[in-house]
Amino acid sequence: MLGATRRHHSSQLLRRFPLITSVLLPLRSVPPPYLISAISCVWYLLPYEPSAPASTCMLAMTSSSTLILAFSLWANKAFVVTPAPCVTSASPIALPITDVQVDPAVPHSLMKCIPMRLGTPPQDILVLPWPELNNTYIYDQQADCDPSVVWNDEICFVRRGGYFIETNSSTFSKFPDMVSSGSATQEINTDGIELGVRKLLSTSLAGTDHISLSPQTKPSSFISIPIGIPRLRWDNGYTTLHALGLGSNSTALNALVQAGQIPSRVWSIFWGRMWTKDGAMDGSVVLGGYDSDKVIGANLTQPLDYTDTGCWTGMKVTVSNLLVNFRNGTDVNILPRNSAIQCCIVPQRQLLLEAPGSIVDDFEAAVQMKSIGPSFGLHWSAQLFNTSSLFDGDITFVFNTGLQIRVPNNQFLVPFVDIARNGSRIIDWSKRELLMNGLADQPATLGRYFFTAAYLMVDHDAGTFTTWQANPSNSSTLTSVLPRSAENCTAGGAGGDGSTTGKTNGTSSDNGGDSNHSGSGTGSSSNPSPPPSRNIGIIVGAVVGGISFVAFAIVAFLVYRRRKRASFAKMDSSRPTNNRPPRAEGFSYQIDNTQPHEVQGSYELKPIELRADDKPRTLQELVGHSRITPDLAGQRPPNTGRSWMQGSSIYELDGGA
Repeated sequence: MLGATRRHHSSQLLRRFPLITSVLLPLRSVPPPYLISAISCVWYLLPYEPSAPASTCMLAMTSSSTLILAFSLWANKAFVVTPAPCVTSASPIALPITDVQVDPAVPHSLMKCIPMRLGTPPQDILVLPWPELNNTYIYDQQADCDPSVVWNDEICFVRRGGYFIETNSSTFSKFPDMVSSGSATQEINTDGIELGVRKLLSTSLAGTDHISLSPQTKPSSFISIPIGIPRLRWDNGYTTLHALGLGSNSTALNALVQAGQIPSRVWSIFWGRMWTKDGAMDGSVVLGGYDSDKVIGANLTQPLDYTDTGCWTGMKVTVSNLLVNFRNGTDVNILPRNSAIQCCIVPQRQLLLEAPGSIVDDFEAAVQMKSIGPSFGLHWSAQLFNTSSLFDGDITFVFNTGLQIRVPNNQFLVPFVDIARNGSRIIDWSKRELLMNGLADQPATLGRYFFTAAYLMVDHDAGTFTTWQANPSNSSTLTSVLPRSAENCTAGGAGGDGSTTGKTNGTSSDNGGDSNHSGSGTGSSSNPSPPPSRNIGIIVGAVVGGISFVAFAIVAFLVYRRRKRASFAKMDSSRPTNNRPPRAEGFSYQIDNTQPHEVQGSYELKPIELRADDKPRTLQELVGHSRITPDLAGQRPPNTGRSWMQGSSIYELDGGA
């Protein structure tokens, strides 16, 4: 009980004084022999005096080592920094990506999105995940749709996913700016991002309100987060739904973790399957983990990079081959030989691929299709084709690591889809849209339809993102991914199969699968875990231990050299000197009384004759009061003061001499 109390108080102390923590934590990784020896040498070196007896020095070193050893053993128990409480009770939350009727008064006013509730009483709105945004941006009645893309107010209402009326919410609190509301203080500014993002923080109406991302409707599922209400047109009108920010400093993820609703700042996405008459399938965004039933085979894990060398979403992949898969088994690579394209993963974008125009042209040439123009529907800028001679094969993305993602034909050659002027969604099966668009100098992107065949997980705690081939199954097993600080809380570790899971069976109104894949998955397949977190503690311990060993060697050498010098000094002081005084510093010296001594230079010493009644004088001042110094290189030294000689060197005796 006493030990637990002491550890508790120590943890409290270290949390209040982080400087102590920053010093002690690395030292706990150093091997005790190195640490104790190094501290002992320093302890011994500081008070050391060359004149001290060797026994005293050894006693000091032994006593110091003993004290330090005792302190180290106590500190190992007392200064234990208690990690953050393990959130073992929290499970991942699955948010469905599904068709939702936006306007209750308009049948078929459908948008595929994530339903969400906001305010008190709750108002229904529809959101899309934005991996580059740290804050969440919600539209009110000043939605400001682009009139060149959205033709009237009803279309704007549907494509925005409904409006949030902040004046109708009793829990909405207005703030003078985004920062004072608790929002993230900055958004990504990397090239390629929507131009309006740079002004969102400074122009949006700021506030906080209660939000529920959980499918449950109980009050405990609501949390308060800061939101921004845009006051400028910032998204070009292509991805028009409310924006749920899931960036590296996502206020939504942070709030959910702090509220204990999810175990970590991890999210993953599978878009589902669309536009098939018999195989449509809902997708999902999982917060706090991933759906292990939706992944197949090996994965590709890379670090998030939000700088100019990466992408504004933090996720860049290299596509080394783009294969057109014909039904006869032939595969044609439409990328030039020994070339590759860098693609940014942007899961909210409306297409499959946006790439240099030559790639789109090469695809059309390979499949012998001719576009009749661009699309101005929901898949803005896709290429339109007649249905007379359609390509019926697939397309495969081959990454430079070897991972292959094969997208089925009915997920990139889809019917023309738009929102009519009355707000209802219309589907024209007489036309097909190729979900590709040619770019000039903009970065290439992989959009939402890439995730009809791929599965993505973003781990902000580890700073990585992982891509799998997707398994289009209606079954679901949610698997927690724990942060590094909680890896030892439960068996299974970060992303292990044995961590928090919840298995459900799909209940979609449509049959699972599509024309190429069966949707009757059982969820029992063996799936790879997400990449384990790197053991930073081992690395730091090895580095600190190595540095400590080098420091110990240096200190030991200094101690040895100092003791050796002290030993030489002691030997010199005990050596016979024939009554010679020690040699003075510099070039001047005193003349002793051992024998007549002739001083070189321009000054001549003459014998001093003593009277018979006088006693020998002990000291005699030289003429000119000059210090007697040797003649250096024939130059006369300067007069620097007085120098004294003993005057009894030569004298004459009275009497019989």
